[in-house]
Amino acid sequence: MKIKNLSTLLSKIIVLFLIIIIGSSCSKGDKEIVSYYENQKPKLIYYYKTENGIKAKVFEQMYYENGKLKYEGAFKNNNKSGKWKFFFEDGKKFAACDFTKNQNGDNWQVYKFDNTILVTEIDKVKNIAFFSEGGLALIRVGDKNLEKEYKFFPSFKLMEERNYKGNILNGQASSYYENGNINSMNFFKDGMQDSIFVLYFENGSTQVKGLYKMDNKIGKWEFFKEDGSVDGEEVYSEDGSIIKARDTGMKYYDKNGKEIIINKI
Repeated sequence: MKIKNLSTLLSKIIVLFLIIIIGSSCSKGDKEIVSYYENQKPKLIYYYKTENGIKAKVFEQMYYENGKLKYEGAFKNNNKSGKWKFFFEDGKKFAACDFTKNQNGDNWQVYKFDNTILVTEIDKVKNIAFFSEGGLALIRVGDKNLEKEYKFFPSFKLMEERNYKGNILNGQASSYYENGNINSMNFFKDGMQDSIFVLYFENGSTQVKGLYKMDNKIGKWEFFKEDGSVDGEEVYSEDGSIIKARDTGMKYYDKNGKEIIINKI
């Protein structure tokens, strides 16, 4: 008798579990796998609901090739709606926001891969852009006195961060390789490059460094190989005229085929 009762109880639990799964699936609508990876794992999934013969997308999910969720969120009248969540490939949270009242999203939270926060819920969003596949590509926050813009790789790793004032570049601008190492660092004053400029190799070593003044190269510019060894230098005057050219072994010619001799002393 006890075995029969246990069997009946297990059957009820299984039926209840199936009802929960089906109900959860139906709440998002009819599932359609839009695209797959080469390993046959789903990449992009849409959920639809049909009313009066009209099919409308109500939910969307994107996955990484390893099967982890990349982002998900709802749609209403073909617009993003409600809370959306975005994730890095290892499952860590990249971003979250609420599209209920604003197509730019409210209460944005955006993080770097190392969990450093870039955008908080109190930041005012000025502009956003998405990749064609749906992931966040750019977000700009701030006010007319100071705005910060962040651009991302499709993996959501930080690609670039810049400072603006009155929609004009002002302050530090940095770009990054997808492995997290810095690619370049420079500074702007009223839209023109001003102060130090440094370009890096992907391994983190310095490739080029020098100074700008009102968009002109000035002073000594140094060049390095990836192993850190010196690879030449250039020298410029205060008005940006070249005083000493870097000897690269290349020759330059004018339109008549005459070699252009550049001072290399």
